[in-house]
Amino acid sequence: MRSLLDLIQALPTYQLYTTLDPASVRIEQITLDSRTVAPGSLFVALQGRQADGHRYIPDTIKRGVAAVIGALPPADLEKQGIHLPANSVYVQVPDTRLALAFCAAALHDFPSRTLTVIGVTGTDGKTTTSSLIEAILAAHTRTAGVENGRVGVITTVGARIRGQESDTGLHVTTPEAPEVQHFLAQMRDAGCRYAVVESTSHGLDQARVAAVDFDMAVVTNITHEHLDYHGTRDAYVAAKAKLFRALFAS
Repeated sequence: MRSLLDLIQALPTYQLYTTLDPASVRIEQITLDSRTVAPGSLFVALQGRQADGHRYIPDTIKRGVAAVIGALPPADLEKQGIHLPANSVYVQVPDTRLALAFCAAALHDFPSRTLTVIGVTGTDGKTTTSSLIEAILAAHTRTAGVENGRVGVITTVGARIRGQESDTGLHVTTPEAPEVQHFLAQMRDAGCRYAVVESTSHGLDQARVAAVDFDMAVVTNITHEHLDYHGTRDAYVAAKAKLFRALFAS
């Protein structure tokens, strides 16, 4: 649990609308799914291709949400019939996906900063390559007498922390930022030294790993795929390139 102030201070820019002291607002979880909101939740309203998370703000208020992050100013919300109560906490940001990533990292005290993180991207072979790197690093740390190795991996199939399997429930793409940071925090707390993070083009484009401090990056190959989402091959390549740009931003 951390204060809202701890989380929003990780953002490059924001506008806070509340009469409350953000240091007194306690956050236990961060979610982009209004159905999972409970007291102590920070709800981030994402604007997707098919749905706009701002529409669900009234429902989160009924569920006792602690704070809401959105991209629209309160005046625009009012025009859409979305009323923020006087005691509500609303944070406006330019990019809700980036806010989701950095607030999730801050909630767990930026776990990737204590790990050596290797990102793996490409059209084919990402999961296999991630698992191979995991096996090599696990064998390396076991030679030093460390039981089960000191490595964790997040793939589209699941997550493993020192050999212990966890199902991400996705099997398609990189988990959302709160899940990524949750797994990284578990790796840190389990004494891992290394983390391998499979990073899909969707995950990179949607800032799901934006707050991960990568130390190394791997690309397997790039072919003509996922153009239904990215539109052009150049856009697809640009999404993949975000992993390598992150090396210089860390």
